[in-house]
Amino acid sequence: MKILNSRINKILFSKECFSSASDSTLTLPVQGREHFSPCKGEMKRRSIYFLLGICFIMATGTAQIETNNSTLITDSLTMEQAVRIALDHQPLLRSAEAAMQSTSSSVTQAQSSYFPVLNLTASGTRTGGAFVFNPSFPARTQFYNNYSTGATLQQTIYDFGRTGGRVSASEELYDASALDYTSTRDNAIMNVELAYITFVQAKRLVDVNEEAVKQAEDHLKEAQAFYKVGSRPEFDVTKAEVDVANANVNFIHARNQVSIAKVQLENAMGVHPTHVYAVQNNFETTPFAMPLDSAKEIALRSSTVLAAEARVRANQELASTAWNQNLPSLMFNGSYTWNGFDYNKLLSRWNGGITLSVPVFQGFNVEAQVQQAEANTNAAQASLDLLKESVRLDVEQNYLSLNEAGERIGASQKLVTQAEQNLKLAEGRYNSGVGSPIEITDAQVSLSNARITYIQALADYNSSLIRLRKAMGVIGK
Repeated sequence: MKILNSRINKILFSKECFSSASDSTLTLPVQGREHFSPCKGEMKRRSIYFLLGICFIMATGTAQIETNNSTLITDSLTMEQAVRIALDHQPLLRSAEAAMQSTSSSVTQAQSSYFPVLNLTASGTRTGGAFVFNPSFPARTQFYNNYSTGATLQQTIYDFGRTGGRVSASEELYDASALDYTSTRDNAIMNVELAYITFVQAKRLVDVNEEAVKQAEDHLKEAQAFYKVGSRPEFDVTKAEVDVANANVNFIHARNQVSIAKVQLENAMGVHPTHVYAVQNNFETTPFAMPLDSAKEIALRSSTVLAAEARVRANQELASTAWNQNLPSLMFNGSYTWNGFDYNKLLSRWNGGITLSVPVFQGFNVEAQVQQAEANTNAAQASLDLLKESVRLDVEQNYLSLNEAGERIGASQKLVTQAEQNLKLAEGRYNSGVGSPIEITDAQVSLSNARITYIQALADYNSSLIRLRKAMGVIGK
């Protein structure tokens, strides 16, 4: 890279091509041309090297970005690593952070009414024309200058809570946006963990279907061997071939589900590496011993609920502030100015006073603003009540699903053991010449379904636990 840049600079800033015309142009006997400039060929080479350099720099930058993106994920990715990557790269978090910064600026805007307003002014004018100073005398043409400069100061002394109400409302809205950021962070963690569980489940299902293909192929070999010696009919061979084909179809579908789950996980993390990486191939069934009532109490103190409560309080403050517009306001006004026809001889003057403003009638504008603010408060309260009902429902549903999945784990473990034993018996009967190929097929399908049921129960348990902890507001803590 440095060598290429050096070559580009050497060509671009060559002394030969920037010297005078008398030094750079030679008269040579070239057919069809009277003059030949070696700088033209040099400029052509210079352009080529310049374009090559730009392409190389762009390719190097792209490769560097891709390398940085890929190094975020090592060869083995754990759920904790996936969550950390999402918290650093998920665009939703940046959007929520920007919204929080915006509401922080709104607080500053509301607090600005506590401070005085100071303005500096300066002007200069020139006037010319006919002036009549006395009707008894003709008009005279005259020109003169006028200069003015000064400062004005305004300060609200008391407005009966209007400024305080706006500040309190903006602070509540800022608290709500900060809690929204926490909720967005919890959603990002939940999405990553659910996508990770789905990825692990898909990989486990690939193993199950791969084992099913191996079992079907082994049975096909046995059927072909028995058919060659004449102990089994050709039907057994064709039946085994059909079983192999079905197993391969399921295996292809399972592998595609792994690719889809991988894309979903990377989308949840906010990064898209190009290299191959592995994830954990097992599920952890963390027990959850908290009673349902305790879980609901914690959920009603989650960041989502607290943000809705802050918005209710903000709308209440805005409604009170809207009504306070019916009350008078007290303001100080002052100015200090310099005026004159010559800027070297300006005359100063000042004034100051207090203004009491009492609203009498404003065309029902204040009444309409009060009604609007009260309606917004009622809507915010209704949204809060609806949210609490939704939170209770989420907690109860996921709590029940968690317990149901835990029971299915134990039952499906026993189902897998029984299906494995059933397949061994079917294979023994077939090898001894007593059983039929249909028994083998049924036993293989039963074993695959039992393993899939067990994996599904593990995935459902972890997914329900993740959603329950998200509903309670304790995910990632």
